[in-house]
Amino acid sequence: MARKQILVIAPHADDEVLGCGGYLLHQKELGADIFILVGTIGCDMTTMTLNPQNRQDFNVRMAEFGSVSEILGADCDYIVQNMDAMLDAVPSREIISKIDNVIDIFKPDEVFINYRSHHQDHIKMYECAMASLRPREGFSPKFVALYEYPFILSSQSDIKGGAVYHDITDNIEKKIKLFDLYSTQIRQYPSPLNEAGIKKLAEIRGLENGTQYAEKFYVQKMTI
Repeated sequence: MARKQILVIAPHADDEVLGCGGYLLHQKELGADIFILVGTIGCDMTTMTLNPQNRQDFNVRMAEFGSVSEILGADCDYIVQNMDAMLDAVPSREIISKIDNVIDIFKPDEVFINYRSHHQDHIKMYECAMASLRPREGFSPKFVALYEYPFILSSQSDIKGGAVYHDITDNIEKKIKLFDLYSTQIRQYPSPLNEAGIKKLAEIRGLENGTQYAEKFYVQKMTI
């Protein structure tokens, strides 16, 4: 049987783990081919007067991204460098063309996209990814879904699409360890970008579908 091809599109390196890290860990065990495409890595440090801890240094962030991708056995790439929190300034054509190229070459069976949220980078990547998934000649992914991240509980509740849950009870700790590799992105309470925040959202999704911990996806397209 052909190996499943999974494409994850993310605004930043860490969104893919927060949104579907448990699912990706399971799919790696099943032998799937995984490709992670992020919108941007790093930012221009000369403009980050409020970032004294260098949380968006390009080389550091690339090293983190590479470590996570290695564990997932995934190929990885980014679209533009040093535009964190500024993706809305990048021409949509440039982003869509890159996503088009990856889809045309990789030909994914499944595509996971970040939900839109209120962050400008998330809005840009969501809109460009959906544009790139327009009907094309000769190929179309069979499954397209949106994934969440912890800020969903306070930022948006009207996401369209049927709900699909994936039980991550057996690998929630592995998901947290995977996120911990993005050490520059861990935040303290009340931010949910930490172990407690990841577990809390997974626990809520688990309660919704009868498991201890789960990830929730919003189906945009499914061919059966």
